[in-house]
Amino acid sequence: MKRGRFMALTGAALLAASAMFVFSCRSQGEKLGPEGVVTEFVSAMKSGDFDKAYSLCDSSSMHSHLDAYAQMWQKMSQKDSASFSAMTEILAGTEVHFKGVTEGDGTCVVEYALEMEGSGKNCSATLRLEEGEWKLVEITDRH
Repeated sequence: MKRGRFMALTGAALLAASAMFVFSCRSQGEKLGPEGVVTEFVSAMKSGDFDKAYSLCDSSSMHSHLDAYAQMWQKMSQKDSASFSAMTEILAGTEVHFKGVTEGDGTCVVEYALEMEGSGKNCSATLRLEEGEWKLVEITDRH
């Protein structure tokens, strides 16, 4: 695989994994906190369960992100099984380290770092409380 393509896949994998958080365990019927929503989002992205990922988001920018990722996922899974396998393996090894959570007036920002294969990336996830449930609004890189 060419280095440029590998870097693009790694970037896509980082974006997809940009929300993997702690506290994914919950009892049935219990509503997720911001970290749990993002954990489930990343889990869905890692497994290609885009219906689940969409259900956790509430913004056209997040849906655009998901659309682009789903198209790349579909194309990779059909076209180049070795690259697809490598990408899913990279995603599986991603570690998330939380840096902080700030809540205020129906919104929440979760700051975290992603680490995979010796590289790291700092990110922020913005969530909004809607009808008693947290929904992802935006995921951005932090510098």
